[in-house]
Amino acid sequence: MPGEPVPRADWPSVIVSFRNFFEPFGEVSTSAEEATFVAQGTGLAIRHDGISKSFMPLHSLEAAWETIVFDGEAGEVKLVGPNATYTYRVPPYLRT
Repeated sequence: MPGEPVPRADWPSVIVSFRNFFEPFGEVSTSAEEATFVAQGTGLAIRHDGISKSFMPLHSLEAAWETIVFDGEAGEVKLVGPNATYTYRVPPYLRT
């Protein structure tokens, strides 16, 4: 079941949730301005200013976001922005 949406304005909570969600899957780094997850050719970076970037072997995406929802059960992170919603899925090979 998805967690509660965390607004970008509550950056400390975003950082805690990001770290808790991604640490089991790979390398996580966080700062006052950015949180990054990287593992085996995939990753997601979110910035305090609302810009996100995800990358996988065959694609990458940069988008704006206002809230973030972590769904540990589904292995998904949903970035919700003013004009779009993007879902980053942890690849199955990292979840086993």
